[in-house]
Amino acid sequence: MTKSKQRILKVASDLFSEFGFLGVSMEDIAKRLNITKAALYYHFRNKKQLYLEVLEKSFQSLIEIINRQTFNAKSPEQTISQLVKSYLKFGTKEKNLINYLVLKTPKQDSEIANYIVKLRTKIDYQFQTFLRGIFAKNNLKITTSFLLGTMDRLILEAALLNKRLNIKKSSLQILRIIKPLFRGITTMKIRNSLKKIGKRNKRSKPDNFNSLKKPWNLFT
Repeated sequence: MTKSKQRILKVASDLFSEFGFLGVSMEDIAKRLNITKAALYYHFRNKKQLYLEVLEKSFQSLIEIINRQTFNAKSPEQTISQLVKSYLKFGTKEKNLINYLVLKTPKQDSEIANYIVKLRTKIDYQFQTFLRGIFAKNNLKITTSFLLGTMDRLILEAALLNKRLNIKKSSLQILRIIKPLFRGITTMKIRNSLKKIGKRNKRSKPDNFNSLKKPWNLFT
């Protein structure tokens, strides 16, 4: 990839993150780069192609960051803590990209919608890969969905309220909720841990989603 194209992707990513897909035009990107629209169209045939490449580059960046941060983790707690912190930091910076991954995309563009569904599936798969070995196989999928859903909700809520997300506190809270599902923890320990986060029915399956009903104070 040429340096010119890398620069375009970086500037476009910044603008899309700040204003969203619909809030940015090719003219806006060209002006920020101080180049002509013709020069921009030399590299990308339209805004949609540019946006899709920004999404893919952001995904690759996220995976690289997580790999780097979790590489030296010495325990399941450290792995999940670094995983959560990396995703929240990335999502806070790329809040509008996360918004498009989670919420509805422009209805008129099915190609973007389909691409984002595929990208979301890839993120889910990567998280399952990181978490495999920490959680039992029958808990892996639901735990991954819960983890991603919780983090996305926190990112979007912080953006909506225009508040700064307390990433350290958020990661500790999330870790406390899902820790009872770690592989090798006995059923009794799971039940005792669930009691502490407000689960009263001992006979039900371990399900930490109800803990989200408690108000979290995760913003600084």
